[in-house]
Amino acid sequence: MSDQVEPSADVRDSIALEREAERLRQERETFNQQKLQDSRWFLLRLVMGSVAVVLFPAIMFVCTWIIFHYQSFSPATVTVATTGLLGDSLGLVIAVWRLVLGARGPERLAPVTLPPTRSGKQ
Repeated sequence: MSDQVEPSADVRDSIALEREAERLRQERETFNQQKLQDSRWFLLRLVMGSVAVVLFPAIMFVCTWIIFHYQSFSPATVTVATTGLLGDSLGLVIAVWRLVLGARGPERLAPVTLPPTRSGKQ
C-alpha cells in the first residue's frame, strides 16, 4: 500500500505546462547560443580572410624580390625565401580547398524546437 496521493488533473496539467515552458526556455537558450557562435565563426573567417588577402601578397612580394635578386643575398636566405613562397602558396591552396570544397564549417542555424507528438509528450 502506498501513502502517495494521486495528483488531480489540474495539477498534472500545471506540471506539464511548466515542463513545456522549461523545455522551450532551454531550446531558446540553445538557439541563442548557436546564433552567437555562428556570428563569432563568421567574424573569425572574415578576419582570417582579410589578413590572408593582405599577408599573402606581401610575403609573395618579399620572397619573389629575394629570389630575383639572389646575388644580393646569401644562399641560405634565397633557400628560405623559396621555401617560404612554396609553403605559403601550398598553404593558401589547401586553406581555400578546405574552406570551399572541404569542411562543412559550423552548422546552419535552424529551429531547435521539436515538433509536438500526438500524445503531447516529447
